[in-house]
Amino acid sequence: MNSGEQPPKLSSEVAPPIAVDLFSGAGGFSEGLAQAGIRTVLAQELHPQPALTHVFNHPEAIGLVGDIRQLRPELISHLIQKHHGCSTIDLVVGGPPCQGFSTAGKKDKNDPRNTLFDNYCDIIAHLRPRALVLENVPGFKKMYGGKMYQAALSRLSDLGYVVSDRVLNAVEYGVPQRRKRFVLVGVRSDVGMDFVWPEATHSNPEARCEADLFLEPRKGFVSVEDAISDLAFLGPGMEAHRHQSPIGTPFQAERRHADLLFNHLATQHRQKAVETFKLIGEGETINSVPSGAKSAKKTMARLNRRHISNTVLALPDDLIHYHHDRIPTVREMARLQSFDDEYVFIGKRTSGFMDRKHDVPQYTQVGNAVPPLMAREIGKALVRMLGRPTRDLRNLEERRRRLSWVHGSSGYSGYTLSKAAERGLVLYDVTGSTIELPIDETPTQVQERPGMEDWRGSRHEMPKKQWAPGVSLEGSIASKRARRSPTIPDMDEKLTQSTQGS
Repeated sequence: MNSGEQPPKLSSEVAPPIAVDLFSGAGGFSEGLAQAGIRTVLAQELHPQPALTHVFNHPEAIGLVGDIRQLRPELISHLIQKHHGCSTIDLVVGGPPCQGFSTAGKKDKNDPRNTLFDNYCDIIAHLRPRALVLENVPGFKKMYGGKMYQAALSRLSDLGYVVSDRVLNAVEYGVPQRRKRFVLVGVRSDVGMDFVWPEATHSNPEARCEADLFLEPRKGFVSVEDAISDLAFLGPGMEAHRHQSPIGTPFQAERRHADLLFNHLATQHRQKAVETFKLIGEGETINSVPSGAKSAKKTMARLNRRHISNTVLALPDDLIHYHHDRIPTVREMARLQSFDDEYVFIGKRTSGFMDRKHDVPQYTQVGNAVPPLMAREIGKALVRMLGRPTRDLRNLEERRRRLSWVHGSSGYSGYTLSKAAERGLVLYDVTGSTIELPIDETPTQVQERPGMEDWRGSRHEMPKKQWAPGVSLEGSIASKRARRSPTIPDMDEKLTQSTQGS
């Protein structure tokens, strides 16, 4: 952005807690904090695609794009003062990339991403927030004999923070999936406040015991069907821009605030992949498929509509829809993460294997996010500790106004934006220079498109190339395909490459 409109300066009369979100991704943590009464004023993210998603959906946030190892902490405080007129930060949250710690990824103690915690601490030392939150995989505490965890405790103690940690399960906070995350909360020792961990809001009614009768009643776990049954009208090869089914559950009612739909495009898979999908029953895995019919894909499961979802990951082809022989759409995945339907994911829809070092597509943005409902409960506990009222601070009116900026389809390289976005979005790189936005008003606005579009065998208007300023695409599959015009989504995107290639 860059000149022109700026995020509104904060009012001292309201005085909500102010937060900075590091390694922010698409903004799941910030979304939950806003619902609790905490305002995120700046988000730092390595890649421009999730960074743009964050600032598009959080009108008062500044986006800071680039490697945190190249970021001077002084730039953060300078930009916050410039755009928001405040110098005191109450909270810093962040989840350094987990690949070095996760049991799901490579466990390399020399992985340079393991050192990103030091950069996180350097910013803590500069901003001196009253509290901090570090979120990661459970493996953060156990990997390498616990040395990484102990080093974190020592560093934060040296900075003057009293810390406590737990492994939280998102399903216990209304998120319809099994997702355990390590969460560490630190409170500056001179603040004189104690953090009280949030109680679970949901539980399995079949597992309740007699002692639970004396506790405050909890809601039951949210099932897959509770979460996404109203989105199940969409068959393979179709894209929906408007809801077609009525609201069926309280969870759906809380996610739906308008008629428009975004990121709801269903993949038209190759026939061999569909044949494999058909052999996997509801709630079963690829292990149930006869060996002669299996693909090279090692992990795959069909969702069980009556149960909690498997963990939503960064790659989409680990899950199959419970009713359709296709993977879930980005919007269905976002529902399973507890994002509202108005939360728009910008950037390429998905990436093949060779492009994953260049891209952070929509599916990855969703899978890497902190579930907003879990973040909301952490945020409420922080707000109570800080003596502020819990309330929803999201600027939903402005967010809905921004929906008119969205053009095109979520397929291929994703949505483009209207010129109005240049007056409302703030993206900087780590040097403090502004970043050019994906402005292209040639495609039809989403709000003017038909409610349903059929991608099967037809050509669609799409961006000529993906938007990724500052990211080298040289040698990527995407750059080689830029001259082609495929007719269906998975021809361009190799969405389920390992499955389809068998």
